[in-house]
Amino acid sequence: SNVQLSSFEWFCLLLESPFIIIRKLVTPIPCEAEYHQSLVAYSIAFSPLWVFFYLSVKMDTFDPFCAKAAAEDAGHCFPSVFWSCCVSFIIGCAVIKYFPKEGASLPLRYSLPISLYGFLIAATWIDVISDQLVNVLEFIGVILRIPAPIMGMTVLAWGNSVGDYTTNGTLAQRGLADMSMAACFAGPSFNLLIGLGSGLLTQKESLLSSNGLPIALGPSVHSGFIFLICNCAISLLSGIWNKGIIPKMNGYIFYAMYFAYMTMNAQHLAI
Repeated sequence: SNVQLSSFEWFCLLLESPFIIIRKLVTPIPCEAEYHQSLVAYSIAFSPLWVFFYLSVKMDTFDPFCAKAAAEDAGHCFPSVFWSCCVSFIIGCAVIKYFPKEGASLPLRYSLPISLYGFLIAATWIDVISDQLVNVLEFIGVILRIPAPIMGMTVLAWGNSVGDYTTNGTLAQRGLADMSMAACFAGPSFNLLIGLGSGLLTQKESLLSSNGLPIALGPSVHSGFIFLICNCAISLLSGIWNKGIIPKMNGYIFYAMYFAYMTMNAQHLAI
């Protein structure tokens, strides 16, 4: 309850409130617990403004008020944000007119596409916030003269994993061990495959050039690959040997491997 918040928490909530309002106004949430007809309509209507702001931040050459149909059309352009807002406002008006009021459930044929659209909007928010967090970490590293590998191995890695750590632990305590175990490997797999793949796609011109894209892998990356492969191999062999049951001793082994990984990287950076 907000009544039980401390003065500092109230101050942080006050600073966060403008961003909460903007996020609510551009992210459609049609689920039953959060469903409000007017809020869904407003969020659909205003969401293109956020999408075009996100695209303009991510792409330097993108202009939402002057999207050129072709490269040779130097003097001809059309405001793509205007037409997108017109369509979204029409959809928002249809939501207000035809969708059920608060307290009623939204049919699945309407809630599913709106939920997927809201998920994409939420992903853009996460992307923007993560970019700013990385900038803050780089600023702290420069001010405190902390090497980038140390920031990546500690603050960035822990901050990126603390959500998975708490969520997977809660799932395991509630008896959903299979789901928790799958999430432990699905999260890093998504980061490695989709995250690394998306990052390389942004460097497509360099990859297709004759010189290629030079990538330097430091000692921390090499040791990380080795420990990650060992972790997966131990989990797989232990599960097969114990007929699908991973013993508690594996947890201590994984803790020891992580501390060994941190120790090795600290030694490499100290040299």
